[in-house]
Amino acid sequence: MSNQKQTDNELVYTLNDIMEDRFARYAKYIIQERALPDVRDGLKPVQRRILFAMNELRLTFNSSYKKSARIVGEVIGKYHPHGDTSVYDAMVRLSQSWKVRYPLIDMHGNNGSIDGDPAAAMRYTETRLSEIAGFLLQDLDKETVLFAPNFDDSETEPTILPAMFPNLLINGATGIAAGYATNIPPHNLQEVINATIHRIKNPDSKLNELTKYIKGPDFPTGGIIQGKAGILDAYRTGRGKIIIRSKIENEDNNIVITEIPYEVVKQDLVKKIDDIKYNEPGLNIKEVRDETDRTGLRIVVELAKQANYDTVRKYLLKNTNLQVSYNFNVVAIANKQPKLLGLKELIDYYITHQKEVITNRSKFELAKAQKRAEIVEGLIKAVSILDEIIAIIRHSKDRTDAINNLCAKFKFTQVQAEAIVQLRLYRLTSTDILQLQKEQQELTNLIKNLQAILAEEAKLLAVIVEQLELIKNKFPSPRKSVIENDIELIEIEKTETIIEKDVNLWVSRDGYLKALDNSQLAKITADEFNRKPLDLWVANFSANTLDKILLITSKGNYVIIPVYKIKMSKIKDIGEHVNTISELPGEEKIVASYLLDSFNKPNITIMIATKNGMIKKVPVLDFEATRISKAMKAINLKADDEVVASQLVKDEPYVSIFTKNGFAVKYKQQEIPSLGLRTSGVKSINLKDDEVVGAGYGQKENLIFITDQNMVKKIALKELPVSTRPIKGTRLFKPNKKLEQLIKWGFIINKKETLNILHPNDEIEMFNVDKITLQELEAPLETLGIEDIDDITIPKYYNLKDVPTSDTPPTNNNSNSLAKDPVAIKATTKSKVVPPTKVVIKSTKSKKKQQKQKSFVKSKSQAASLNLSSVVQQPTEKLANNKTVTPQSNSLTSQPNMDRETNKDVLKSASTNNKTSKEGIKIMKMTESPKLIIKKNPAEKKAPPEVKNIKPPQHSTKDTSFHPKVDIRQAKTTVELLIEQKQQKVNPGGSTSKITAGESQVEPHDKVDKNKFKHDLAVEETKELQISINDILKNNDD
Repeated sequence: MSNQKQTDNELVYTLNDIMEDRFARYAKYIIQERALPDVRDGLKPVQRRILFAMNELRLTFNSSYKKSARIVGEVIGKYHPHGDTSVYDAMVRLSQSWKVRYPLIDMHGNNGSIDGDPAAAMRYTETRLSEIAGFLLQDLDKETVLFAPNFDDSETEPTILPAMFPNLLINGATGIAAGYATNIPPHNLQEVINATIHRIKNPDSKLNELTKYIKGPDFPTGGIIQGKAGILDAYRTGRGKIIIRSKIENEDNNIVITEIPYEVVKQDLVKKIDDIKYNEPGLNIKEVRDETDRTGLRIVVELAKQANYDTVRKYLLKNTNLQVSYNFNVVAIANKQPKLLGLKELIDYYITHQKEVITNRSKFELAKAQKRAEIVEGLIKAVSILDEIIAIIRHSKDRTDAINNLCAKFKFTQVQAEAIVQLRLYRLTSTDILQLQKEQQELTNLIKNLQAILAEEAKLLAVIVEQLELIKNKFPSPRKSVIENDIELIEIEKTETIIEKDVNLWVSRDGYLKALDNSQLAKITADEFNRKPLDLWVANFSANTLDKILLITSKGNYVIIPVYKIKMSKIKDIGEHVNTISELPGEEKIVASYLLDSFNKPNITIMIATKNGMIKKVPVLDFEATRISKAMKAINLKADDEVVASQLVKDEPYVSIFTKNGFAVKYKQQEIPSLGLRTSGVKSINLKDDEVVGAGYGQKENLIFITDQNMVKKIALKELPVSTRPIKGTRLFKPNKKLEQLIKWGFIINKKETLNILHPNDEIEMFNVDKITLQELEAPLETLGIEDIDDITIPKYYNLKDVPTSDTPPTNNNSNSLAKDPVAIKATTKSKVVPPTKVVIKSTKSKKKQQKQKSFVKSKSQAASLNLSSVVQQPTEKLANNKTVTPQSNSLTSQPNMDRETNKDVLKSASTNNKTSKEGIKIMKMTESPKLIIKKNPAEKKAPPEVKNIKPPQHSTKDTSFHPKVDIRQAKTTVELLIEQKQQKVNPGGSTSKITAGESQVEPHDKVDKNKFKHDLAVEETKELQISINDILKNNDD
């Protein structure tokens, strides 16, 4: 610490210097003395101290067991001043056969299990060293390794163990230090020793030669190792990746697991498979059983008869720990530093260590043999002069005097004299003399051998090889893990794991998704259908579990929701939030919903418009993503901007933009560029102290907007002049100087739409837009007649399922399939489901009554429906307690040219079931699908052919739009329709029929010459066709 300052009585350091110094010391300690193994013996310090302490207690493999608590106390008291739990946990791990390939400790008692069960407390278990651990500690007493003082200098401990076999490779290691981590897999002892011997004999051998012996890791739990390339990378560089897969067998189409990956907890694996059984019913898993016993591991996954074995196997491998990846990170302490090592380096460091150990042992044994040889030589010499030696000893004053006298008289060495003085006389018999001579010869040979080992490296290496061969033969161990060259890529078609079925979905403004199956629809009552308070449903449709939902949010994000991931709700539930499937900030609102089965929709784009006047089109293909767990960017927004509209780009020629201050602009949709997702778009309209409130495509549709003062206006989009982008636009209403009006909600609507109006008290009213008069552009605003509005929506979604993909030939589907898709839920105020009803409002020419018709009708006695996107004129009904009820509508009401004779029956049937509400609204209960009611002219006798057995519409996911299909026999030709129009012109004063609201009308006419009209119409149609062609050519030129 260089920045220290000296004062009178203290040293002052900066905090940076103190932190740097202290952390460096801490890091050095945990790297060298705690978390990383030594490359020579493959042990961490705590493991080395445990084994040494047990060796000092003489707890060898053939001794009796001793309490683990006694050993833990010995370790922490003498060598390792840390917590007893860490020491005991290290002991337990060294004894677990499913974690250590060759356990170094033999523990008697509960030492845990592969299920993750903890070991019994240390006061219960008993421990001793395993047999193979003895070879790590062998010759420790022969000065083979360096000893150092312990933490309090009261004891000495080895800095390394002799380790007669390469333990680091054989048992592996794992640990995390400061800035370093290690992950070394275990290997087969036979293979490692063979490779080491080959390396000893061939110091210049290449890596590919060593890998002929070491095939790869050999895990104690077995399993299948895939990825030989990853193994070679690890052996070359120290880093690599492999796949460990469970061993799976097929027994009677059931999955039987007999081996699992290394360090996978079996109990957790079984639980995960059991969870999949319940969460993925499409896999048809009947039962999961753990049949593991003393004979071995066995997990049985019983499958149903209809289950696809291969699909289930692949799914479990991909989504559970039946298959895991293992990353090599071969870091160990070498020369007191952490190093990343390859296979050759690991073996070389071991060989170098063994050279030192054998050299030190040979020196120790040589010194010992030479000393003994000297003594034996003196004893043999003493036999011949035994009487004289006895006499000298007898006349000596003491032991020291005797030794000195022997050395002076007979030239004995100090060692020999001491041995003679201590020798018992019975050892000098003739028998013992022969043994001494034999021993002398053996010592002479031993000394020569040891001297040769120390002098010649070849003999030194031969000793190491001999030791390794001994250990290899003593512990034969066949390989447990199977190695496969390539990693099998698991590809699963999601459709194979999903139960395909139809569900009815609701999407709310605040991001809630509610899914009900068809069986629940019949049980729905108005009082039970729930939602989040002060939330609105913005889309309602039928979908298949194989479909996806694309949601565009107000913050410019989008999420992809697979339908199968949406949990089925109960009627009283509010649904689940998008966040449960895809992460989405809570403050975002859902702007648009798209249903699709694939993103492969070429030339199909989605328009996105923002509050600050930016607009763009994005190809549907760009929205495809593999990661759907988080929201993704659909458009780049500024901090104060947000998305106000999003719509599928259809064949409509024009797009209209309208603003809060009452300006609107309409221009050709070709002026909007098709851009990528992470772009801001282009300017859609010139804004000055203004903001966009809505946008959309259309020409035949109408524009309706409501102001902050609850004023309303409906105009035809065709009245807006066509301009270019961007301009300020045309005024939608004349400003009022006394009362400023700002547009708060605006929608491009069809002729029959329903507004969902949310009130602050959480009530919802359904208001039919056809009650609002269609006005000229210059006309003033009208009063809506509804107060306290919190929000307004028109439930709508866009169906892309019928749009052909690039692999599908285009079909002649009606463009309406891209429009909204109402799913009606029938209910009554009595909470009973009834057949579809038709609401008929009596009309009159009285202007006063017509004005009353425009007002909002509130009644709780009317027949009601929870249809969120009704397309016919309906009175509105209000329910509290978060419930919404609207009178029943039916999309078949406007079916053209229904059989007139059939209509007679319908009218007759309806007349018998008519009921009149207090508000004068006639309700006819229909016993079959509602049919178009046409009042006949009595003069007209001929009727079209009768159509029988017309079935009511069924909810089908193949055509989720639920638009009525008109029987071809019921449809008129263009010529017949034009004939009727001509006849009406010829007979403008002909009789007419009054028609009630919701019915269609065909005005009767007098008899005319149809052949003449057909001829005239054919000429006119030819002219109109020519004009249309010219217009198309002109548009193309433009």
